[in-house]
Amino acid sequence: MLLTFYSTRLLPLAALSLAALLTGCGGEETDNAQVQADISPVIPKVPGTVREVRVADNQRVQRGDTLVLLDDRDFALRVQQATIALAQAEANVTMARQNRQAADQGVGAVASNSAAAQAGIAAAQAGVETARVRTLQARQNLDRQSALLAQQSTTQQAYDNVKADYDATQAGLAAARAQVQVLSRQAAAARQQVGSTRTEAATAGTGIALAELAVEQARAALATARLQASYTALLAPAAGVVSDKSVQLGQVVNPGQTLLKVANDAQLWVVANFKETQLEGMKVGQPVEIKADAYDREFAGKIQSFAPATGARFSLLPPDNATGNFVKVTQRVPVKIAFTEAPDAKTRCGRA
Repeated sequence: MLLTFYSTRLLPLAALSLAALLTGCGGEETDNAQVQADISPVIPKVPGTVREVRVADNQRVQRGDTLVLLDDRDFALRVQQATIALAQAEANVTMARQNRQAADQGVGAVASNSAAAQAGIAAAQAGVETARVRTLQARQNLDRQSALLAQQSTTQQAYDNVKADYDATQAGLAAARAQVQVLSRQAAAARQQVGSTRTEAATAGTGIALAELAVEQARAALATARLQASYTALLAPAAGVVSDKSVQLGQVVNPGQTLLKVANDAQLWVVANFKETQLEGMKVGQPVEIKADAYDREFAGKIQSFAPATGARFSLLPPDNATGNFVKVTQRVPVKIAFTEAPDAKTRCGRA
């Protein structure tokens, strides 16, 4: 099949007329075709003022090359603020850990005091028992001296001495019992203090967790600020040729605004719009010979795929045959043709 088509728009080869030979039985041709390539737009992700444009129209660039620089002073300040916030959050973690350590030490000290108070209660109770025995013995001595004094078998002085010893033992017993009560109250207070200090220690542990979460949040904020700052340098998304450049020095740009485009001419293909009546003998993989009027040579290709619908269906206002008067028009179906031999650099950049 001989198929000839003429291009009204060719990217990035320039406007060329093409001829293609489709092998097989019979032949089909079209003059409705164009060479296409991937065109990557360069779009800012952050607002800003253009402070430097490093490329010109039709300049070849490599992927990752810096094309446009935006004013990054505001973003640098945000990075600095996020860095300071992270340092503060890390300092809060250190302080929270110190508070937890102090609280743990306080729990240990209070627990020791509580244990000492319990031991003091045991000793005081033993002192109460000793004082009670002494009081009982002194009472018995007093009773004997009282009986002897009634019989005039002892002196008043001896009786008075025994009576004084009894009174002293009673006072000692009362003091020992009072000491037990005091130590019991101290032990109760110590136990309550142990509970409160343990609660403080648990609260300090929760404070550490919250402070660590604040650090993670500050790190995320710093990473976001640095990422936003990196967006002030607009890089080439692919290797190719700069085209449709509309960015100017000092221009205020916004996210989503296309500043320029990069046409990737390393991989080209042809879209030929054949009439639906021409498709019967075509199939995927069928060889095609392509000829461009701008060059005195032919290019080899093959059918890669067929569009799932006609070009009219993909148009801005697709036709609706159910309205108005119907006029039958033969539809065209886009056919993608891949080059089996890549055009060399001399052909891509200018006339051979």
